[in-house]
Amino acid sequence: MKRQISSNMSFAFCTMGIVLAVCAIPVVADTHTVLSGQKIQTAINAATNGDQIEVKPGTYKEAIDFKGKAVRLYSSGGPSVTTINGNNAYHVVKCVSGETAATILDGFTITGGNANSADPNNSGGGLINDHGSPTLTNLTFSSNFAGYGGGMANSDASPTLTNLIFASNHADNWGGGMYNFYSNPTLANLTFWGNSATTYGGGMDNYYSDPTLTNVTFSNNSGFYGGGIYNEHNNYTIRNSILWGNT
Repeated sequence: MKRQISSNMSFAFCTMGIVLAVCAIPVVADTHTVLSGQKIQTAINAATNGDQIEVKPGTYKEAIDFKGKAVRLYSSGGPSVTTINGNNAYHVVKCVSGETAATILDGFTITGGNANSADPNNSGGGLINDHGSPTLTNLTFSSNFAGYGGGMANSDASPTLTNLIFASNHADNWGGGMYNFYSNPTLANLTFWGNSATTYGGGMDNYYSDPTLTNVTFSNNSGFYGGGIYNEHNNYTIRNSILWGNT
């Protein structure tokens, strides 16, 4: 006797095929648009991993936290016309939740950070990066203040930085432009200009850190020790770079 598949069984197989086909549809990332007058943080809160957030030109008076999300936050007009002003916020940008290279910040001026109180963790006025490795590109950090790392502070972190400017940032202690603490950032095509530190590293301070610097310029920075760069307990690499006019 020939075995036959009943009509009910055929329907079941067909249905299963439909379900499998639906499950195979890839998830499409969203692009969130932030207009002048809106909040960037609102878009970050709504985004999921893989999404993009496009910010239109304007000045956004707020502090933002990536919250560990693998999103690309970028401006449509670039840092000359798009500013995130923390307005004396403790940190203008926070990467403190295990951000990876898939967390991208691209095309802003970061200013108005003031992590400069008696708090022992007063680091990173412009950006604090703790145990993270975000990708930072096409950014300007200017007029930020902190006890450590006026422009940016990295702690146990390995971020990738490309095409950045650190200008006129100040630290009461170490690292006017950038402070690296047990961190190994990779820097390419950066300029540190006019940053200052009351004690160590007007442009950059490296403590138990091994940064790699390529095509980096340090000029007109000042510090009591190490006007351009101050290094302690580290093995950094510097290539094709210029240090001049630091005091």
